[in-house]
Amino acid sequence: MTQQKAGRFVASPPDPSRFHQQRPPEPRSAGQTALAALALLLLVIGVPLALWVLTGPPPLPSGWPSREDLTAPIGVDALLTVLRAVVWIAWLHFVVCVIAEMASAVRGRGVPVAVPLGGGSQRLARILVSALLLTGIAAGQAAAATGHGSSGPTENKSQVTISATTQQQPAPEENAQVDHNRFGGAPTTTTATNQNNPLAGKKVYTVKAPVGHHHDSLWDIAEKHLGDGRRYKEIYELNKERVQPDGSNLHLARLIMPGWDLIMPEDAVGVSRVPLETATPPATVTTHTEQPGNTTTTESGSTVQQGAQTPTIQQGEEAGTTTAGDHHAVHAGDAQEDARWRLPADLLGGGLVGAGLLGLLLIERYRRRGRDPEATATTAEVALRVGADPERSDALDRVMRALVRQCEAAGQPLPPLFGALVDDDGVELLLAPAQGNPPAPWQDIDNGRRWRISGTDIPTDRSGPAPFPALVCLGRDEYDRDVLVDLEAASGALSLEGDPVVAREVATSVAVQLATNPWTDMLRVTTSGLPEAIEDVLGERLRVVDDIEAVIPDLERGTVETEVLAGRVNRSADAAPQYVVLGAPPREDTANRLGALAARTRAGFGLMVAGAVPGARWQLRVDESGTLRIPALGLTLSASRLSEPTVDSLTELLGAARTPTPTPTGSSRVRLPGSGRTGDDSSWSTATVRIGVLGPLDVRAPNRLEAERVPLATEIVAFLALHPGGVHPSVLGASVWPRGVTPEVRDGAVERVRQWLGTDTVGGHHLRQDASGRLALGPEVAVDWDCLTELARRSRTAQTVRDERELLRRGLHLVRGAFLSDRPRGGYSWIARVHLERLVPDVVVDASHRLWELAMNADDPAGAVSAVQAGLRLADSSDLLWRDLLTAEFRYGGTAAAERIVEALGDRIQRYGLVLSPETEALIEDILPATAPRSRHAG
Repeated sequence: MTQQKAGRFVASPPDPSRFHQQRPPEPRSAGQTALAALALLLLVIGVPLALWVLTGPPPLPSGWPSREDLTAPIGVDALLTVLRAVVWIAWLHFVVCVIAEMASAVRGRGVPVAVPLGGGSQRLARILVSALLLTGIAAGQAAAATGHGSSGPTENKSQVTISATTQQQPAPEENAQVDHNRFGGAPTTTTATNQNNPLAGKKVYTVKAPVGHHHDSLWDIAEKHLGDGRRYKEIYELNKERVQPDGSNLHLARLIMPGWDLIMPEDAVGVSRVPLETATPPATVTTHTEQPGNTTTTESGSTVQQGAQTPTIQQGEEAGTTTAGDHHAVHAGDAQEDARWRLPADLLGGGLVGAGLLGLLLIERYRRRGRDPEATATTAEVALRVGADPERSDALDRVMRALVRQCEAAGQPLPPLFGALVDDDGVELLLAPAQGNPPAPWQDIDNGRRWRISGTDIPTDRSGPAPFPALVCLGRDEYDRDVLVDLEAASGALSLEGDPVVAREVATSVAVQLATNPWTDMLRVTTSGLPEAIEDVLGERLRVVDDIEAVIPDLERGTVETEVLAGRVNRSADAAPQYVVLGAPPREDTANRLGALAARTRAGFGLMVAGAVPGARWQLRVDESGTLRIPALGLTLSASRLSEPTVDSLTELLGAARTPTPTPTGSSRVRLPGSGRTGDDSSWSTATVRIGVLGPLDVRAPNRLEAERVPLATEIVAFLALHPGGVHPSVLGASVWPRGVTPEVRDGAVERVRQWLGTDTVGGHHLRQDASGRLALGPEVAVDWDCLTELARRSRTAQTVRDERELLRRGLHLVRGAFLSDRPRGGYSWIARVHLERLVPDVVVDASHRLWELAMNADDPAGAVSAVQAGLRLADSSDLLWRDLLTAEFRYGGTAAAERIVEALGDRIQRYGLVLSPETEALIEDILPATAPRSRHAG
């Protein structure tokens, strides 16, 4: 059952150009339609009346036949009775087909599940029923060439959203219902060639011709390619009234024609994209001033002409390149035209691989103050934050480590795991051979072939070894479960055949997972034939070689047979497991040597090859749409992949995070952003509406809001608070709902937030919308970030040192913890575009360091320590502040106090790999000579 439904979910359609030259039969005339309706009436009513009049009522049996009846000779009367029964049954079957087709038409759901043995009867019923609704459409479908389809809907928990894909037809009704300004849209700025093809750059499904009793419907298309038949409305909204190849258009959601090209949402799977023939570069937006009708200059030095008739809006982060507080000019629709707003699809579906990459990125940023990444890399980070699933990754990590403790406590070996399924409700282990009697709290749900643990029973402790480091995610199935396999359990090569480009992308994802998954403590990954940039991303655990044959001797020396439980949990660094991931098949003799290594049971070696490998134990197949089939599990997945452009973006992201840049100090202090608000800490303490971002996210509003709506409302308020210049609703929708949202849902959420925040002292709403439609918070809303920057700005022009110290002290008093900490996971992806995760710590460190300087100059080490501790509440990885704290503590408390600071700093070095600057190492060596070598080695 699972295999059949998964197959329907991701079945690949024919190329969109398949029917471009075919024209369906012309619609029938009104007279033909009347004849069809008359035929339906005669068949449904006339046939039983004629039978009744000519032969009497139906030959219903009055009891069970006797032995004599069964052995008596068959006469003419008996034959006539059987014939009458057959005719009555055929009529009844036809009526059932008519009822099924009528019910489907009334509901608007499309084609119903096939009536058993329907065949020609149901096809005839469909033609006649459709004739009563729309002239000749069903008949045209029945006469078209054959294709293949799918059956009814499956249950899915996804919500109805509207994709970023837009069309070029100027339909006012559509614009009123669909928000087209989204990250994921296909480019709309094209040359004249592409303007002649409104499908260029879009995902397009071509309606297939009927086969047997089935023909396409919007419901079935949505079910197969969007995962939920209820999303058929999105396809309808994207295509209604758009002229089709045969000159007709879609105006009834339940009636579509073979050969029609349907624009699909961007998250559709198994659908081809019509290529762009030529495209002009996306419009560049200015990052300084707004002058409609004039030419403005961008930071890159290029220019953009803004016509007088083109409405523009000032938007702090719509260009996605600078920090909040600055003003930028950009057309409200440019978000979809700018390539920086189109999110990479492979990261949007990243799931577990995205979680590993995001965790690595955040750790690297914690370790040092890096530089700002390029705009394309910032877009990749947005997609990474949207698609990553750290909750599932964290749960699987804790499950795997706890499994070791649970098995040891029960006195039994680790289970023979070959795969796992992870969803939001728990983790399921796939075992072969079966092993019963799982340790508590695991449950045996299939005679020892599957163990399952509920999410509520997953331990919080993540200590202990990771027993299954080769567990990698291949993708997600139709039930939104992450499907993982253990490369070691294959006991041989795992080959990934099919489309070579996509297979290589899947192999890249597997290699990256092996190096970043949190449940992989000690391992080494060797790759060949994959993007070389992944070595720059993951150089500590992963190496890229040009010739895999040259390293086989090293691999052969590095693998040893191990007992399952002891070997997996007690591996030494010298016996770390080795995994090889190849982007193309090797030579036959090389494949045989690698296969022999992989065939050694639980030898700490795994092999995956993108391409056919003779003798492969597991043979997977992936097509050009990313549909991956695992015959051993009977599953069909949407594959986890990483394309080469995405790897390049990830390389830039991590490279920027790993490039140390000094904190601006002295004459080159941090530039304070302008927010347009003038409030300070006194405004903060008296405001009716307060938004705290300098620590755990906190929104104080006077009115009540349903608890289940508070998280979304809080994100909207935080987004507006950090964009004081205001934003267009389309930008808000694209930022808070990066996967897409209807204007009705977006505007409804905004209105709820408006009521939640209430009104100010003059009766106006705290959430306002100006004449151009821009949304902004009113002047009486207090944001602690704005209050801090205002106090810091005043301190720089203070007349006396005393006033400067007091202003800085008041500003730092607003700092409660890490920026926007404790915010819900899964949202706030727009944080990557505003770059405040870098700017806010810079401002806090600048204020804290300056207050430290003033206190030290005044011979007030206690005040200096207090100033630094305030800054470390938000920026606890700041090398500069740790150096300031060490200096102040040494002056105030002597060697013992300094040793406590170095010990605390050493803990962070060990836990997070915090990197010390040469200045800090030199200071430690000067104050505590015996400690310096250990500290420098740890750094």
